[in-house]
Amino acid sequence: MIYKLLLIDIGGTNMRHAITSSDSNEITNICKTAFTDMDEFEEKLKDLIDNHGIDILIASVAGPKVNNSISMTNRNYVFDGDEISDKFNLKDCYLLNDWEAIAYSHDFIKDSIESIKRGMSFNRNTLYLGPGTGLGAAISIDNKTVLSTEIGNTTNSTKYLMENFNIESEDLISLEDVISGSAISSIYKLKTDLSISSEEILEKYKQEESISVEVIDTFIKSLAELLSDLALTFNTGNGILLAGSLMRSLYPMIDKDNFYKSFLNNKKEIHKDMLDLVSIGVITKKRTPLYGNLSFYKKLKK
Repeated sequence: MIYKLLLIDIGGTNMRHAITSSDSNEITNICKTAFTDMDEFEEKLKDLIDNHGIDILIASVAGPKVNNSISMTNRNYVFDGDEISDKFNLKDCYLLNDWEAIAYSHDFIKDSIESIKRGMSFNRNTLYLGPGTGLGAAISIDNKTVLSTEIGNTTNSTKYLMENFNIESEDLISLEDVISGSAISSIYKLKTDLSISSEEILEKYKQEESISVEVIDTFIKSLAELLSDLALTFNTGNGILLAGSLMRSLYPMIDKDNFYKSFLNNKKEIHKDMLDLVSIGVITKKRTPLYGNLSFYKKLKK
């Protein structure tokens, strides 16, 4: 039987969505719908479901996933798949952490990768990671099993990375407080007392404004050092893939030789040999969570 699928990727103020069928491998007409609160979100979700005769909902949401429920990081809202399924009379509702979805998108993005560092595969573990509003990551094993993480909310590496930026602040606690788009803005403010977005800082970088250059170059160095630790933690023999709009913007600014040196920095020779094999790339395809949602469903039904 062929079912009508609604794929959605939910942010704090909008959702991207696309409609496809269970027998399709394509996504077309990706749309973006804004909402002011979660009551309005549910109203717009209901309209989509009713107007298009949706049978199955697959949603990616930023937040820790427990069973089929996700507590959103950017809203005071618990997205419960079973409750949504009952409320809107769906056949099924599947929930994925947003980075879990990105890791499932491999079959759709494998031809949309720019290389930072080439390598040689020695197992089937791939790390997907991206600094955005926060810092998200997931591990894919053999392109079949995906483990979502809450790496951005860990705290052990924060002080070490703050030393790279030569800053001190009691407000920077978790890893995503120093490795994220929001972190770029926070660190720039600590150095200049100016509140501007990471996008504006990247523009200033292009104009060679000194503080922007210092912040962005140090951010890239710190990202390389973090990836090195995570490569050892998760034994990422199938490489590391970076995703998100910030990484797509940062990619042209990365000095690959310096990145490579930072990636191997302070590691034992035996581990340098292993890290030397780990490839690192940037996913250039947009809307990857929606593709991951579809891929997840396809793998589930195989």
